[in-house]
Amino acid sequence: MPRKKPEQLKSKAAPAPAAKEQPVVSAPVAAPIAPAPAPQNTGYHPADINGDGHIDAEEKQMELEFRRKALEDADAMRDAQRKMTWFALFGLLLYPFAVVCASLAGLDEAQKTLGSMAPTYFVAVAGIVAAFFGAQAYTKKK
Repeated sequence: MPRKKPEQLKSKAAPAPAAKEQPVVSAPVAAPIAPAPAPQNTGYHPADINGDGHIDAEEKQMELEFRRKALEDADAMRDAQRKMTWFALFGLLLYPFAVVCASLAGLDEAQKTLGSMAPTYFVAVAGIVAAFFGAQAYTKKK
């Protein structure tokens, strides 16, 4: 069924019945109602687990434990990234020695394989190191 236009709705509507006249009664004018005062603590704190607006001792202890663990995790992540970067740098420096050792040992096929992998390896390791140092510089700049 197609939708009707507002003009069509008004024209088909039945006229409203006439209202009975009622006597006018004057009522005392009441004072305007003042709005209720806003609550003091309208903000939400993440440590307020039960949502009562107050942080009790248990919630405070849980929040402190959460923050301590977050700091430990961030420290462990930085240590892991640092170790990974140093490992990648040592690999970058030791890779040419692996090619030379394979050549001296008479492993011609290994030397060719290591030589053909070198460009990809150096670019990948350089990307890891650059990402680490770039992230460190970015966070220090912030």
